[in-house]
Amino acid sequence: MRRRVTYSIVDCPDGRFAVVAVSASGTAYSRDGFLTLAEAETCAESLCTVMAVCGAHLMRRDGRPGRIYSSKPNQ
Repeated sequence: MRRRVTYSIVDCPDGRFAVVAVSASGTAYSRDGFLTLAEAETCAESLCTVMAVCGAHLMRRDGRPGRIYSSKPNQ
């Protein structure tokens, strides 16, 4: 059975973005300091590739398949 990892892109208080991934065990990993949403999306796409090689199933935090969940309302 493939392991499940959820991820999201969140807005940081300083206006930057972070990519946060949470493993099935509940351990959270993050990378922050992205100046643009596009940079954070690129990071998340790379994460998808790496996780697939590791045998993990990567899902957006909201549980739907696909790309990125953003906490910004109009994106």
